[in-house]
Amino acid sequence: MFFLRNILKYLVYSISLLLFITNHSLPQPIKDLPFKNIVVHEIPKEIIGEEFIDFSGKKFKFNKFDQEITLINFWATWCVPCKEEMPSIDKLVNILGKNKIKIFAINLEKINKKKTDKFLSDLRIKNFSTYYDPDYVLANRIGLRGLPTTLIIDRNGKELARVIGSIDFTDEKFISWLKEL
Repeated sequence: MFFLRNILKYLVYSISLLLFITNHSLPQPIKDLPFKNIVVHEIPKEIIGEEFIDFSGKKFKFNKFDQEITLINFWATWCVPCKEEMPSIDKLVNILGKNKIKIFAINLEKINKKKTDKFLSDLRIKNFSTYYDPDYVLANRIGLRGLPTTLIIDRNGKELARVIGSIDFTDEKFISWLKEL
């Protein structure tokens, strides 16, 4: 009985220690994020060199990032949350200024200029152009899991954070947080 009791104490002690170490060694969430669906990377991820295309099918690569902040927004015309957030992304450019932020809106549908133009026109989008990734090459490379998803990129071409789902990009807490990155 004594032997069993000591093994049980040792087992409880070991499990408690293991749980304590595991909990404190995992990355801790950054406090005060403006929205719960923002994931901040402990180690920023490289984006330079990734390809996407324009309306004509011409290939582009992310080569440099001149603005302080770049947003790469993945969307589709059938995506209701995409439609809800697009106007706030457009307004964010006016709030921060065109010299501070650049938007790459990447449609994951087959190239359809007429459909895309109507979508953007109906939403009165003026501050960014649309690009495409119809074969999901870029989407797969960056590990896209759903729409909308927006990558927050720094001047060095590193993905600092990712917004998974829709948010209000004109929210004061979000803008303040974005400026601090």
